[in-house]
Amino acid sequence: MSTPVRTKRGTFAPGTSGNPSGRPKSEHTILRQKLAAHGEEVAAVVVEAALQGDIQAAKIVLERLCPPLKPSTAPVTIELPENPGIADTARAIIEHAAQGQIAPDVAGQLVQSVAALARVVEIDELERRLTALEEKQ
Repeated sequence: MSTPVRTKRGTFAPGTSGNPSGRPKSEHTILRQKLAAHGEEVAAVVVEAALQGDIQAAKIVLERLCPPLKPSTAPVTIELPENPGIADTARAIIEHAAQGQIAPDVAGQLVQSVAALARVVEIDELERRLTALEEKQ
């Protein structure tokens, strides 16, 4: 193995790798390669077991064909006042939750989204002000 070429600053020269032989294969990589070599046969055995009535094998097959759905919430509609500000929007969300029109956890997520929007608006406003000040100078 030859010594890697370095620049005067001690860094590797362009096109020269500091690890020419590459990353050593880990145990996980070797195991995955062995499993991949026999993956089709293993899958066939599991499917055959499922067809023979093995409930555990059937569960494995079904989970791969139709993965469990991730939890999600239904869309909600909230009536907002005309030209609402950020505080008005958050207040309307909380009122809808208090009246039982939307679930409290959904209201919490919506209020967090409004708070994130408020931070974005604040940063945007600060950036505009800073730009205006720099232009005056």
